[in-house]
Amino acid sequence: MNNKELVINAEEQKVKIALLEKGKLLELHQENYNNKIISVGDIYLGIVKKISYGLNAAIIDIGYSKSAFLHYDDLGFQIEKMLDLITINQKKNFLNNTFFLNKKEDKSSIEKILYPGQNILVQISKEPISNKGPKLTAKICIPGRNLVLIPFSEKVTISHKIKNIKEKNRLILYMQKIKPKKIGIIIRTVACFKIEQILKKELFILIKKWRKILNNLIKLPPVKVLSENNKTYCLLRDTFNDDFKSIYCNNNSLCKKISSYLSFIAPEKTSIIKYYKGNIPIFEKYGIEKQIQIFLGKNVPLGNGAYLVIEHTEALHVIDVNSGMINHIKKNCTESERIDHILQVNLLAATEIARQIRLRNMGGIIVVDFIDMYDPYQKKKLYEHLKEKMKNDKAKHQILPPNEFGLVQFTRHRVRPELKYNEKYQKSKSPIIYIHNLEFILEKIMNNKVEKGIQLHIHSFVAAYLKKGFPSIQQKWLFKYKKWIKIIPRNSFKYTEYKILNKNKEIISSSFI
Repeated sequence: MNNKELVINAEEQKVKIALLEKGKLLELHQENYNNKIISVGDIYLGIVKKISYGLNAAIIDIGYSKSAFLHYDDLGFQIEKMLDLITINQKKNFLNNTFFLNKKEDKSSIEKILYPGQNILVQISKEPISNKGPKLTAKICIPGRNLVLIPFSEKVTISHKIKNIKEKNRLILYMQKIKPKKIGIIIRTVACFKIEQILKKELFILIKKWRKILNNLIKLPPVKVLSENNKTYCLLRDTFNDDFKSIYCNNNSLCKKISSYLSFIAPEKTSIIKYYKGNIPIFEKYGIEKQIQIFLGKNVPLGNGAYLVIEHTEALHVIDVNSGMINHIKKNCTESERIDHILQVNLLAATEIARQIRLRNMGGIIVVDFIDMYDPYQKKKLYEHLKEKMKNDKAKHQILPPNEFGLVQFTRHRVRPELKYNEKYQKSKSPIIYIHNLEFILEKIMNNKVEKGIQLHIHSFVAAYLKKGFPSIQQKWLFKYKKWIKIIPRNSFKYTEYKILNKNKEIISSSFI
């Protein structure tokens, strides 16, 4: 099913990349044109600054303003070969250093392997977040579309997601045949059924990158020896599949570069790249700016009158599911209907929460307070639904079942800073955001063909704003939904209060809770 789109807004100092799924904003990335920016995957020749004995870790200088952190567990079994290689390339006293490395002694702690002043090759595994410096790994890998090159190794491993035994054997035997010695290979899922010529070409590119790193080892550390590809290429490399139907970009030069890259990883898909040259900003044209304003605030609407309240700290995120419209259910509603309605609100909330976590790149501990449910079957259904919606999230995560208090807790690994909305911007744009939120709720209602004779009860000033001009916002709604929304001014309402009623005068959605 072709339901994904990539929209790229290239500005003078940065590139913004939006990933949409069925028109909904799923991920938002930003890349600055600045060599000093630290990115996951960058490889550095660093210097061991000091050993932290209590943490069994080393503090590494990679030329960044904050020192980087390398734990013993991230050294990898090939660390000695790598340190020997650095020593050889830098033409130091090879014998003395290898004697230090190869002594038959216990190496269960980092001080037995590394020492202050030593040069070491490291890769960024986690970008700087808040007041913490970047996290490093010495387990160097160079990823491609189909393959991942592992220096200092001999193994060929393959993704467990490839189930076809015959295809697994074909790929493993071929890579063992063509790969050089002292280089390991991981065969990625997308390599399944790829022709040998493509795999061979990619392996050659990855080896070329590794040779570039080796040539850079003679440089004076700390220094970056290999930059990760820009975020557009990385996103295409790691996520591109048949679900992508369009790639829009407002920079012709970047369009050509993307087309060139796509011709390598998916030549049959180059036609989906489209150069956007309209006068309306590209993020406005495709509704991304509006979604950023609606969905990156503290309160996130769900479309049926319910909403999420999201609070952040550095390591903990709390999400509260607020029913919003529960108080306006029909008076003659049965208990079973009320219970079912609560479940539906929670399921809708779980879907949005999975998107919000990925969109904002939340990490650490996440606690969700769903609307209370007492039926074990419904709790299990909600839990399974949340796991299903989170399964496409590539970040490592673990979800626990609802506890006795009705809270769902889970942890999620984060390698990049969290995407945060600008509070000052939100406040300065609050009237526009309010209208966007209102339109979002109305769209959900108008798409429900059962509801007719919709009335919007709203403050008199807001009502006047919606009716003014030609075409007015009210008239635009008519063109869009093919239904007339009657606007009723209410002086007793506050500016952001509203009620939406159907032809039977039943409240469908309301800001009153």
